[in-house]
Amino acid sequence: MQKKLAVLILPAVFVALSCMPAFAQVRLGVDLGAIHVRVAPDAPPPVRVEVRPYRPSRNHVWIGGYWDRQDDRWAWAPGRWEEPGQRGSRWVRPQYRREYGSYRYEPGHWSHQRMEEGDDYRRWREERGRGNNRHGGNERDREDRRDDRRDH
Repeated sequence: MQKKLAVLILPAVFVALSCMPAFAQVRLGVDLGAIHVRVAPDAPPPVRVEVRPYRPSRNHVWIGGYWDRQDDRWAWAPGRWEEPGQRGSRWVRPQYRREYGSYRYEPGHWSHQRMEEGDDYRRWREERGRGNNRHGGNERDREDRRDDRRDH
């Protein structure tokens, strides 16, 4: 009896465990609140090439992998299938813009989420005396805007 039970259970456990990586790449759409703009002294590394797994349903949207700023380093966020948190929402890719000698990072988010300046970005901008004036007039600012246009 135990042998028959083991013959039935072991393959089921094996199948369940072999499917886990596919399940790990699917996330339910949840509203995580406001998205915070951050600042980084260095550019993100080049984007990694990924293999897109099968789409779980027609409701899922593919979110390609991207570099996310975590604390003081860039961390890779792998691509995944996700359902929008609200009907009609679209995924907005992360943005990396050179600004005043550093990089302004706007994390990827759903179009219905609010974008706010993070504390580190606000402090960084105030330390440079830029306030809300994103495009100051000094030579360094002009070089950064020129670099930003060249990057995009």
